[in-house]
Amino acid sequence: MSDALLRRDLLRWYGRAKRDLPWRRNSTPYRVWVSEIMLQQTTVAAVTPKYEAFLRRFPSLASLANSKEDEVLKHWAGLGYYSRARNLRRAALAVVEGHGGEFPSGFDAVLELPGVGRYTAGAILSIAFRKPYPLVDGNVIRVFSRLFGLKGRAKDPAFVRKMWPLAERLVPADNPGDWNQALMELGATVCTPDSPACGACPVAKHCVAFKKGLQDQLPLPEVGRKPVPVAWTCLWIEKNGKVLLWRRSGKERLLKNLWGLPEASRLAAAPGKVLASTTHSITHHALTVELREASLNGAPPPEAKWVPRGEIRGRLVSSLWLKLLKRR
Repeated sequence: MSDALLRRDLLRWYGRAKRDLPWRRNSTPYRVWVSEIMLQQTTVAAVTPKYEAFLRRFPSLASLANSKEDEVLKHWAGLGYYSRARNLRRAALAVVEGHGGEFPSGFDAVLELPGVGRYTAGAILSIAFRKPYPLVDGNVIRVFSRLFGLKGRAKDPAFVRKMWPLAERLVPADNPGDWNQALMELGATVCTPDSPACGACPVAKHCVAFKKGLQDQLPLPEVGRKPVPVAWTCLWIEKNGKVLLWRRSGKERLLKNLWGLPEASRLAAAPGKVLASTTHSITHHALTVELREASLNGAPPPEAKWVPRGEIRGRLVSSLWLKLLKRR
């Protein structure tokens, strides 16, 4: 397989077939960085409207650095994995304090920012700064596994490590951002996990798996992991038009440091009738949540706060609470 011909064929395809995504229209370091953080473990379809709304509120790195954490979380609502939003704000502060507000262009400096790993650093530097840094994500692992006929599980750390030398070898000195995006675009739209569209693949003639009929077998399937069941009883405590909300601590298993409806086990309260119930998935946890009417016994603890009923949706940013409120 010729690396030069592979790059030529894939880049030609990307030039005519790439999706029109908002972060591709003006690839500044700030815009690329925000998009890459949002896209971690979240689909393009879910990110696109959130990305545009987020940038309307925080159009620059300085505006993000000057924001309050609760406001950032509010505008992140629905994307999940809220530590990403906190790290985004922390990184903006670090750029202001350590780099004079200018996004750094050195690999080590970018990698030092909160929430930035090797993949994200490579994406920012190649796309926004046009520097030849590689990246490896789930799409790239799948493409490389099939393209080079490599057997392994996409989430196996040892298998992932094998991908980085390939990515480093293939990334071109000129136009590295388009190359990296072309790899990810191919994995997202053609070389998909199930039923890859090999007939439409621009690099099928280079692909070992296609030639050997292994495209549906690579990468190897992941070992199944059973979800951890979690059951919560949460309370709706209302008084004088205000609802009691609970700021979850950083020690909680799920939804750390976020406002939520208080769990019955955390308050001295008498649960009453059931108002709503729902199921929800967070990482490898399968939640069953029941919302009950309740009255508080005594004063609320310091981590709780009475919030006007009309304002609670601005505090309850997790889609779990929004789902539960719709069913109430």
